[in-house]
Amino acid sequence: WIHTFHAIEKLRVKKLSNEEKQFEDLISWIEHTVNYCDGAIFVSNDLLKEGEKTYKLKSKMIISNGVDLQLFDYSPITNKNVLFIGRFSKDKGIDILPKLIPPIMSVKDATFTAVCPYGAVDGELKEIRESIQKMQDKYGKRLKIIDKPQNQQVLKELYKNCQVYIQPSKYESFGFCILEAMATGRPVVAFKVGGIPEVIGDSGFALTNREGFIYKVKELLENRDGCVSMGKKSNKRAKNFDWNLIAQKTIKYYEEVKK
Repeated sequence: WIHTFHAIEKLRVKKLSNEEKQFEDLISWIEHTVNYCDGAIFVSNDLLKEGEKTYKLKSKMIISNGVDLQLFDYSPITNKNVLFIGRFSKDKGIDILPKLIPPIMSVKDATFTAVCPYGAVDGELKEIRESIQKMQDKYGKRLKIIDKPQNQQVLKELYKNCQVYIQPSKYESFGFCILEAMATGRPVVAFKVGGIPEVIGDSGFALTNREGFIYKVKELLENRDGCVSMGKKSNKRAKNFDWNLIAQKTIKYYEEVKK
C-alpha cells in the first residue's frame, strides 16, 4: 500500500470556514490509518516535513505532481485578464476576492475571471458569495464568475485568455492550477504557503501579505511586457514537471517498495 499525500488534512481543515469543518473528526480518523501504509509519496518537500511531524512511516519519497505539456502549451498573451481557479472555500482564499476585485477593476480595461464551483452555502461562505454577487452587478461583463466545474479543454482556453494567474490559497501542498498556468506561459501571483514556492521558483511571485499580493497583481496588469518575460520563464520551469518524468519516478518508487 503506497499512499500519496496531496495534503495533511488536519492542517488544511484549520483554514476552512466553520461550516466546512463539520467532518473534521472523520478526516482525522481516516488520515490516522495511513500510519500502516508500506510507502508514502509527498508532492512537495514542505508537505514531507509536515508529514514527518505527524506520521510514523516505513518509507517516504518526494514526487511532485505533473502537467500535461501537450494540452497546456505556451500561448501568447492577448487579453488583460486576471484568472483564479479553485473551490469556493476559505482554504483556497475565496475570502480575498471581494478585497481584490475592486483594485483589479481600477486598472483600465482589466477584467477578472474566477472558476470557483460551489453549491448551497451558508454562514461565512454565503456572505462572501453575496459580496461577490454585488460586485458582479456593479462591474457587469468585466467580472465573470463560473460556478460549475470545467473540463480541461475549457480550462486551457481560460489560461490562454488571461494575463496573470492568481492563487490566494491559505493552504496549498502543491498547486495544480499554478503549474498549468505556468505551462501556458503566465506569471503567477500566490501566497507563500506550503509547496507553492517550490512550484513557482523564480518564475512567479510568492507573497506574504494581502497588500503585497494586490499590488503585484495590479503592477503586472499594467506591464504586459513584464508578464510576457516572466511567462516565458514560467513555461520553461513547467517543463521540469512533465507528467512523463513524474510517472517514471513514481513507477521506480513503487518497484523499490515492492522489493
